[in-house]
Amino acid sequence: MAACQHVPFLTVEDEDDWVVSFALGPQGAHRLTLVRTPRLEFMLRPEQRGVSVGAEAGQRHALLVAVQWGAKSVDVVSTAKRYSLDISKVDNATCTAALRVLGKMNFDQRFQLAGG
Repeated sequence: MAACQHVPFLTVEDEDDWVVSFALGPQGAHRLTLVRTPRLEFMLRPEQRGVSVGAEAGQRHALLVAVQWGAKSVDVVSTAKRYSLDISKVDNATCTAALRVLGKMNFDQRFQLAGG
């Protein structure tokens, strides 16, 4: 597995869209974003439903397969790639909020969620 990518902060949205977005690198210039829009999923084919994972521009559509949340790190596995993230600098309240939203995203058990 690749070395852990530093996450200086993460953002969480819990409105129409459910979003957990990890800032990557020392200044957070890049993002690894997990998004689910349940109110629009009925328009998708069943195999396209779930949490979308986006990182690089031009990357093919990927869905979330698993999240392993630890005290200082998070492993995110998508249908395209595996990410190892160092969240040691992220505050506990934000991590708790992210885990709550991930739980909501997984209402239909489309991915494995462990840890926390």
